[in-house]
Amino acid sequence: MNNTDTEMRIAKRFLVTTADERSWKFDRPVLFLGEWCRFYDRKHVWSNMDAVVAKPYGFQPGQREGDLSYFHKLSRQLLAEVTEALNTFHKTQHSERYWNIVLGKWLQRYAAVTFNRYFTLKQVLKDHGVSGTTVFDFAGYSLATNDSLSFVWACSDDIWNHVLYAKIINFLGNVKTDIDSVSLQGISGFVQEGNIKVAWKQSAKRFILNTAKYILPKFSRKRDAFIVNSYLPFKEEVMLQLGFVQCPQLWQSPTLEKFVPDPGTRRRFSIDAKNYTGFERFVRCQLSEIIPSCYLEGYDYLVQQVKSLPWPAEPRFILTSNNFDTDEIFKVWTALKVEEGRPYFTGQHGAGYGTSLGSQNWPEIVTCDKFFTWGWTNGNHRNIPAFVFTVAGRKPQNWLSDGGLLLVELHPPILLVSCELLWDDYLEFGIYQEEQFRFVAALPETIQQKLTVRLHHVYKKLRWSDEQRWKDFSPHMRIETGDAPIRKLVARSRVVVHSYNSAGILETLALNIPTMCFWHGGLDHLLPSAKPYYESLKNAGILADTPEQAAEMVSLHWDNISEWWESETVQDARKTFCDQYARTEKTPVRTMKRLLTTHAKIHQLAK
Repeated sequence: MNNTDTEMRIAKRFLVTTADERSWKFDRPVLFLGEWCRFYDRKHVWSNMDAVVAKPYGFQPGQREGDLSYFHKLSRQLLAEVTEALNTFHKTQHSERYWNIVLGKWLQRYAAVTFNRYFTLKQVLKDHGVSGTTVFDFAGYSLATNDSLSFVWACSDDIWNHVLYAKIINFLGNVKTDIDSVSLQGISGFVQEGNIKVAWKQSAKRFILNTAKYILPKFSRKRDAFIVNSYLPFKEEVMLQLGFVQCPQLWQSPTLEKFVPDPGTRRRFSIDAKNYTGFERFVRCQLSEIIPSCYLEGYDYLVQQVKSLPWPAEPRFILTSNNFDTDEIFKVWTALKVEEGRPYFTGQHGAGYGTSLGSQNWPEIVTCDKFFTWGWTNGNHRNIPAFVFTVAGRKPQNWLSDGGLLLVELHPPILLVSCELLWDDYLEFGIYQEEQFRFVAALPETIQQKLTVRLHHVYKKLRWSDEQRWKDFSPHMRIETGDAPIRKLVARSRVVVHSYNSAGILETLALNIPTMCFWHGGLDHLLPSAKPYYESLKNAGILADTPEQAAEMVSLHWDNISEWWESETVQDARKTFCDQYARTEKTPVRTMKRLLTTHAKIHQLAK
């Protein structure tokens, strides 16, 4: 241990857990629990404090692999326990598969969030001397959100996190707390903000679509295939429905009702925690307080709402590539239809599927009858190779051999909602941001002048201050704020650089658009079966190990991108990769109809 580490252990500091400055102390040494406490736009405040940031959790060698293994085992145990508890509470006899469809994604996120918050605090209390912390009086505050989407956004809310950290501190019981009895007065829990108003043209388009959604169901039949958010382009999805000789539909779940958490109701719902200690006890005790209201107080109403839907009563099959996550009404309807024996198919949503460690445990994969991938199977009979849905029907896109450079950015973290990121992804995003600057700084000035940095549109909902950070780095940087269609930006570029392992990489490679990419962490997050395919991209100069290497590759081929991109080495690597992870089809609608028909028949014969 060096002198700095020793000093940090000896010197007691006041613990700050979130960016809510009402809980800060300005008259004494402070210990910030993580970088998320120090927003960039408040630098003028925290930079003048006697403050340090605690070492993040999850960065010890070999720790991540062990944590993930433990986490997936815990998730399976919790699902079995929650299944029994909810069936008892609601007087139902639904299967574990049913409840996994309904709340499996939320349950994994809940377990991940509590795991991260708990062990982050435990590590800090072990490594540092803490003189105390401020805890808001949360007696009237509920951590239960209305639904799973609200839970996702609650994970980035300062007050919600402050209360969760306070509960962990109380559970651990070894920190002196100052009670602030004012800050939460009149606040009963997290409420997701409403949608931003849309422009007139968007409103007019929405009116037309809503009218169609009202009229078209009148022509639906009870045995129609139910296809919603397949991720096929609009035209191809319509053609697919016509291929099944049914009136195309624009299915959409109605608005979910708001359900108020009731302490009395929640006292009657619990899973057994008395035989556990430490985190395993906490995660079980806390579940009854955090589980969204739509699964508890509002569940009976939700079921009645589902039963009144004008959706097919006996669907030929159900297909979605999106609604399996946070669409509560769709999930309950689907779970009920699955128990009736209807085929349930899901499709790949983007990158990560079939390549990321732990992706094989995601509920949308384990609960469906068949999972339609963008090319891979990984030896699992449930996985059916299809093609990249998002670019189906599109011809190889034109690009300008003398165009600009497009750098496609990731959005800031939503403070841990991924069951595969149990550690501090906020810190990792800071590393990511610095690597973006390093990439740009390593480019020749002539190429920098041709650069467009394309921010992810979600950044507007988060407090990372993306635009300001880029402007502080380079005042004249050309920034696109995520509003312009990505296809138009690509069409004006000679090469697209992806700064994270994204669906965009699969799409541009599938469309044979000059592509380069780099990201932090290399190939450590990949399944062993996926690594050789990514290594082939590295060998062809498509994937770089560092931002500097990526800039070097751009500079090397800048004056003749076509010669490099169309070379045998690059095209062989691209085709080999795409055959596995980014297939294309000349007749995507016909192919998808054949796959769906075949596996719907197989399902019926197996009943």
